[in-house]
Amino acid sequence: MQKKIIVIIILTVVIISAGLGVIGYLAVQESIDYSLQHRLELAKIIASNIDLLLNSSLSRLYDVSLPGTIDLGDNTWAPETEALRNAYEYTIFSGGLFIADRAGNVVFTYPSLPESHVDLSGIPFVSRVIEEGKPVVSDVFTIEKTGRKILYVLAPLRDKQGKVIGAVGGEVDPSSIRFSQIIELVKSDKNTFVEIIDSKGFVITSNTPSRMFKSEGGDHSRFLESLIAERKAVIRQCHRCHIAGMKDERKRTNDIMAYAPLETAHWGVSIIQPEKNVFAPAVKLEKYFIAFSSVFIIIALFLGIGMSKSIVRPIHKLIDATVKIAAGDMSEVIAFGGTDEIGKLSSSFEVMRLKLADSLDELQTYNAVLEQKVTERTEQININRKQIKDLLKKVITSQEEERKRIAREFHDGILQDLAATLIRVDVLRAYPESITPEKIEDIRSIIDKNIQEVYTIIKNLRPAILDDLGFEAAVRWLIDTHLESKGITCYATIRNIDDIEFEPLAEIELFRIIQEAITNIAKHAKAEHVFLLLELKGDILHIEIEDDGSGFEVQSVSVETDSGRGLGLLGMEERAGFLNWSLQVCSSPGHGTRVSVKVPVTKGAIQHV
Repeated sequence: MQKKIIVIIILTVVIISAGLGVIGYLAVQESIDYSLQHRLELAKIIASNIDLLLNSSLSRLYDVSLPGTIDLGDNTWAPETEALRNAYEYTIFSGGLFIADRAGNVVFTYPSLPESHVDLSGIPFVSRVIEEGKPVVSDVFTIEKTGRKILYVLAPLRDKQGKVIGAVGGEVDPSSIRFSQIIELVKSDKNTFVEIIDSKGFVITSNTPSRMFKSEGGDHSRFLESLIAERKAVIRQCHRCHIAGMKDERKRTNDIMAYAPLETAHWGVSIIQPEKNVFAPAVKLEKYFIAFSSVFIIIALFLGIGMSKSIVRPIHKLIDATVKIAAGDMSEVIAFGGTDEIGKLSSSFEVMRLKLADSLDELQTYNAVLEQKVTERTEQININRKQIKDLLKKVITSQEEERKRIAREFHDGILQDLAATLIRVDVLRAYPESITPEKIEDIRSIIDKNIQEVYTIIKNLRPAILDDLGFEAAVRWLIDTHLESKGITCYATIRNIDDIEFEPLAEIELFRIIQEAITNIAKHAKAEHVFLLLELKGDILHIEIEDDGSGFEVQSVSVETDSGRGLGLLGMEERAGFLNWSLQVCSSPGHGTRVSVKVPVTKGAIQHV
């Protein structure tokens, strides 16, 4: 028996060690593959963000031609100024925008550009935009007079008949913070280079400023040029010698380069990191595994030999006694004693024998109690499920009502105006001789009105003023937008809230409660005056909103949420209850409505509980 135990333990250790070896090897390889793929995916994400930035800017350039008002021969630059001003806002064109005619001469700029940019006819990609009618994002270009490094983003300029009459473009500073912000998203050390490279292998921007506008030259640059031309994402091994300019083979270090191409421009994103840093976790894992396996084998062998000696003899006696108990003979005493585990086990069997009969009765009693508890818990679970189902129904109903409201605003206002505008455009296209500035201005006014309506819907969904100017300004915006604009006089008193710090979730929930109350007044109350109080008293922020409108029966509205009526009031109550705030609504027909909210302030801050 003892020999069998030792042999079995040795075989078990060998099998476990072999299995751990295979698992460890696979884990190391998986860790290496993950590290490589992680860097490649990171490069793709950076490339995707840059593509998004460039596509947004190209869309702005295309918008210049959309109105069909650009005419380079009418000596009137008002349409061009307006178009370039709209395209210049919120873009990466830090150097300004320009319009070039078909000969490549700059005829108009916004804002004014240096005189060295007046003639672009000698730049190949400018003529390519005009000849091919396709957008172009250039490589790094050096202005000869100033030595300044810039990038050009150009799109074809078309007249109202769709004919290419020139090019519209903009200058981009490669060292712009818009590019550097995307690069800086990657956390890296001083030995890791995250760079954007143009089709000639020049570094457009880098997390290491000293490498900007430089080409590494040699095989590495030619390799990058081929990848950019093929638009192929790869991860490969390279050497630090071409980076540092070293010629000594003994100082050469291996690197891992992850490369991802851009879709919009003939550029690429390169992430170069020392190989030892990339594989460091895998190497550490391998060392830990070897150390763990060695210690495990040694300890297992010693334990196997010792356990086999101390277990085999006593266990035979214990087996004989347990066989009698298994046969139903509870009369024979098990009294081996001892301080080791086998002795304690023998004593435990004796205690078990004595208590086995009593335990059977207790087990039956326990089973009965357990069944009762299971029944009660099942009922509680069913109740909770029903509550969750009801709450989910209310949430879905609220969401659908909000979607209906937004869809109705689009359908009743914006969609009908756009349909009318489309009809007018079709009429003007059918009778171009009837086009007049007044008709164009009429169409433009309708589009401007629709834009403002879209802005209003967006602000109602998430008012930017809440993030930009703070809670008080957002509340006053609600008053101006929903009350004052409809002729409802509001007397607002806001005191002692300047020093309150709002946790983001608590701030938006409190704003939504006030927004719902004001919106209900504007839509349903038929009120002439509204009184709003927002004041910090001690450790409680008091919000009181009262109107002199028609009022309603609070109880009847509360019980009719299934029909859609009262969902706004329910939403206010659920928001306040979720944050453990006190909300009270008092109203009766003909006597107006009063909404009262009390919010606890802890150490000068309103937090999400």
